[in-house]
Amino acid sequence: MEPDGELARLVALREHLPADGHGGDPADLADLDAVVRLATALTGTSGAAVNLIDADRQRQLSAAGTPRRDIAREDSMCAVAFRSGEVVHLPDARLHPAYRDKPHVDGRIGRVRLYASAPLLTADGHALGTLCVFDPAARALDDAQLQHLRDLAAVVVSLLARRREARRNAQLAAEAQEQRDLAELLMAQSAHREELTQAVLASADVGIVVAGPDGRLLMFNDTARALLGREADGDLDLAGHADAYGLHAADGSGPLAPEDLPLRRALRDGAVRDARIRIVVPGREPVTAVCSGRTVRGDDGTLLGAVVALHDVTAAEARESALRTAHAELATAHRALAEHAGQVQALARASAAVATANDPGAVICEAVRELAGADAAYLAQPGADGVLALTASCGLDGVELRLDPRRDTSLVLDAYLGREQLFVPDVPAHPRASRVVVEAFGTASAVWQPVLRRGCEPVGVLAVIWRHRVDELAPGVREALATLAGEAAHAVERADLLARLERAAERDPLTGLANRRRWDEVAAVEVARATRTGEPLTFALLDLDRFKAYNDSRGHLAGDELLRGFAAAAAGQLREVDTLARWGGEEFVLALPGCDATDAVLVADRVRAAVPHGQTCTVGLAQWEPGQSPAEVLAVADAALYRGKLAGRDATVAA
Repeated sequence: MEPDGELARLVALREHLPADGHGGDPADLADLDAVVRLATALTGTSGAAVNLIDADRQRQLSAAGTPRRDIAREDSMCAVAFRSGEVVHLPDARLHPAYRDKPHVDGRIGRVRLYASAPLLTADGHALGTLCVFDPAARALDDAQLQHLRDLAAVVVSLLARRREARRNAQLAAEAQEQRDLAELLMAQSAHREELTQAVLASADVGIVVAGPDGRLLMFNDTARALLGREADGDLDLAGHADAYGLHAADGSGPLAPEDLPLRRALRDGAVRDARIRIVVPGREPVTAVCSGRTVRGDDGTLLGAVVALHDVTAAEARESALRTAHAELATAHRALAEHAGQVQALARASAAVATANDPGAVICEAVRELAGADAAYLAQPGADGVLALTASCGLDGVELRLDPRRDTSLVLDAYLGREQLFVPDVPAHPRASRVVVEAFGTASAVWQPVLRRGCEPVGVLAVIWRHRVDELAPGVREALATLAGEAAHAVERADLLARLERAAERDPLTGLANRRRWDEVAAVEVARATRTGEPLTFALLDLDRFKAYNDSRGHLAGDELLRGFAAAAAGQLREVDTLARWGGEEFVLALPGCDATDAVLVADRVRAAVPHGQTCTVGLAQWEPGQSPAEVLAVADAALYRGKLAGRDATVAA
């Protein structure tokens, strides 16, 4: 919370406002404009603004996505809670009684829905205003976006403080110039107005040093005595001044040489201006002073001596150094924010591409290689035998990988089985590195990120490879790897789901056999193959005898068990190339490529003999003839089946 007292807050606000009370020189707004644009980019909003809250006005220093304008404080959304010291986050401003009647919400100025603001708090706790973002669409910002808003608000305060310090320094420089001008005026009149000069010198804020034509000291004023740590010593030769008064070079390299002393330069050259020296007096911190002076001559031109003014710039120098440091830190923070924003955008692009890509693994590998600045990346996943193998890669053309967790030793397997990210700067020197993998991939440094389904089950490893040594991961790479590994886990889950859906679409749910839809596809393929090769092809229709009576007497569960048992037993009598499908109810259909009717009878008899639970079935066979469609062949087989039923069932009848 801000300290009590609106008056103190307004005083702080005046110090941070430009001289004209508004935006100042447009060139000075470039940094604020950049922060505002960055705020819209990081939060995904259409607009942002820096608003300072005066006694009765909202003064807008910078804006993006909306024209700059000042408005009455009572109409300001930012003025509602800026003194709370907390971030305001309104997914829909219409729903908040303190905001819904504001002109920016009700349509008089705009139709803001999403609104969020972070207070601009000075180091003394004074609330100057806010950095706010807004959008016509109602939605919420996530925690990361709200933290970005807080960080950028701190950047705005730093920029305002920098401008305030710049104005103060300019004022100090002007005051210093006035002091120098005053000192020079006093020096010009010193020979004729000694008494007045002494009084003025005693009260001056600059140190005044007066010396004779030989350089011996005649007088110090109070400020000079305080700066130099002692009285003027008239018996001391000019060459001894540096050691006696601690006069050092400005860079701290050591005492000034006699020819570099400001008094010597004034006597020698007639004047010295803005000579920077360092005064080192035992028992206190060194002082930096800027010296200006000139010779003093009588009316007849006779050299009377020289006067040098010393201006203490230690505090100003410290402020300048602090400002330079703050500016450098701000630039570093700005670059870090820009890099982070770039990584976020790259991750967003990669996530969107993964969702629509035919090969999401390749997209993920390319994205992680780009984000890490690496030479190669790959995704390894276990097959049905549990052995890890490459399923996607980039930068590894022609390279294969097979690692068996049951017997192989490898850093890849350490990350996979350990379920934790593993970074190794010097892979060849690591005792658990696989020599074969290191040589095949040309690995110098690498990081492996396990791909975990539902956060715990390892389903692969995402690896990044550098062929030159990398001692530490760049900022954001660890997080980007974890994010993209999550995308890979989602891609694996989607692929598994699609495979299950595809199998479900082609399989009968009760027996697990091909369904009628799958049969239509297989029958068409087998007829096309027989047409092309001239090999025989036979179709068969199989019907469990008296199934309805069995089902009615023993119940539907027993009937289902008979269907499942028959499907398994019949499939056990067939070759891999044969296709058995459920045609409907207790009927099944069978394709026997490469079998003529005679061979098919033998197969059908084996199937009939395998019917479980003491039941029987009847089979009708038809050999395909060139020019016939699958439906025509089945019609012939169905007729044969019908004849078998009429003949007493439990028979194989060939057309």
